[in-house]
Amino acid sequence: MLPKPQRLNLKKDFKWVAAGKKLETKYLKLFIKMGNNEFPKVGVAVSSKVFKKATDRNKAKRVVSAAFGSLYSSLPSAINIVALPKAGVIEVKLGDVLLDLEAILQSEKIIG
Repeated sequence: MLPKPQRLNLKKDFKWVAAGKKLETKYLKLFIKMGNNEFPKVGVAVSSKVFKKATDRNKAKRVVSAAFGSLYSSLPSAINIVALPKAGVIEVKLGDVLLDLEAILQSEKIIG
């Protein structure tokens, strides 16, 4: 999991970012909005409608957080991202989620 200063923590921050650009991948739904932060901020929101069991919600959050942790250094400093994991994310390895995330961020020219 990312350190607290690198995460979105407040409900109003999640809502603000959710009003931004929406991207869909095989395993994630992403909302991206540029702000005036000194460093990138990432939030992971997991729905209890998608993941019925708490263990599944926790695993989804861990996998997505680890994927963002691997790519964190290449994210632009003013970016804010909210990630919503989809149901299939708990059945695949971290590498698959990482490739999926990297591909969408490269195609949108967010990372190089």
